[in-house]
Amino acid sequence: MARYDLTLNPMEETRFLKKHRVLALSLARQVHFSFQEVEAILIIYYKIQKYDTYDPKGITRDVLMEVFHCCLDMTDMEKVIRIITCLDEKARDVYISKELWCNMLSLFLRGTIEEKMAFCFKVYDYSGSGHLMKENLFKLLVGSLKSNIGESDAEEAVKDMVEVIMKKMDADRDGKISFNDYRYNVLRQPDLLEFLGQCLPDRHTVHKFLCTFTENTKIRFYKLKLGTSIM
Repeated sequence: MARYDLTLNPMEETRFLKKHRVLALSLARQVHFSFQEVEAILIIYYKIQKYDTYDPKGITRDVLMEVFHCCLDMTDMEKVIRIITCLDEKARDVYISKELWCNMLSLFLRGTIEEKMAFCFKVYDYSGSGHLMKENLFKLLVGSLKSNIGESDAEEAVKDMVEVIMKKMDADRDGKISFNDYRYNVLRQPDLLEFLGQCLPDRHTVHKFLCTFTENTKIRFYKLKLGTSIM
């Protein structure tokens, strides 16, 4: 049996993998990882759980926030809290399950453009209305400028930015950005995927994280031409 982590006791690793074999098989059918990669990801979960004052119930949200900061290079904690909420919006639990851990990494490391668009839009849609209004855009953008140019100047600058964004992204000109508007633009210009701020790890960070548990470190690149559909 191949060893995933030489820092763990071999018997300890074997016991853990046997205990979670059924879960790993089930997850491998749902995510963008092989069975062996899922096992390795579960070992990472176990090590984080074990070495952060071991809690048998699992990794806590606070610990996951540290993972975002240290391992995924996402340091805006207010945005990270929002991202975690969108990942786990039904459970609202203090603990992060192994299933959520694997699904999160599947999205971040191997997610399709459709999966990433759906997730980023959900992060931006604070109201849950299915649309982004000018007020939503203002709220998301103003904080990033306040610290650099002052509050009053930032608000004026953001108002101008909001008008530019609405003109660009509101494809059907109804005064709001729907998911279809967002999808229409991102499929033609993938750089707009995170147009209102980071929701996903960058490519360099994704590659580094993949290197910790697999040799398959190929990263998806989205080069879509005008009129392309990947439904």
